Amino acid sequence: MISFARSLSGKSLQNDAYFAHLVLVLQQTGLPPSRLQLEITEGVLIQNSRNALNMLTEIRNIGVGLALDDFGSGYSSFGYLADFNLDRLKIDRSFLSGLEASKKKQNVVRGIIALANSLGLTVLAEGVENEAQLDFLIAERCHSAQGFFLSQPIEENRLTNHLAARRGRMKDADKFRLGLSA
Repeated sequence: MISFARSLSGKSLQNDAYFAHLVLVLQQTGLPPSRLQLEITEGVLIQNSRNALNMLTEIRNIGVGLALDDFGSGYSSFGYLADFNLDRLKIDRSFLSGLEASKKKQNVVRGIIALANSLGLTVLAEGVENEAQLDFLIAERCHSAQGFFLSQPIEENRLTNHLAARRGRMKDADKFRLGLSA
């Protein structure tokens, strides 16, 4: 099953109309909310945590997934993991750079993965650039990874057209586009 991830900005969380826009886009595209995951950074939560929590709760209640992006790159408050009902934790790429040669980085990544797994969160590691990094992540039970080792970035239009063609519905390619502005 194909899912879509989209970044969610702090500005969108402060815009009362965003939730209505999100619901409308889901209705217009026919995309089930469970196949959409919105990614937020820790900075977004710090800017306006009460309003952010309220909006994220509404978004979560309609079935859209939430991911905490770039975990560990900035503020790294474990309180967010307890306060917000998240689905996924994304490990920042800075932890993977030089991972093979650094026992400290390995231990930090190992700890983040173990913590996320213990909370029932899926874990995605960003910035995988070689086989040794991928092997380490697999051994530590990291659920998914992204980076140049796995695939070069793909333009949205090209990916959409490829997926639509695989399904034999090239004429419906626009149906798969999400008009969400983050």
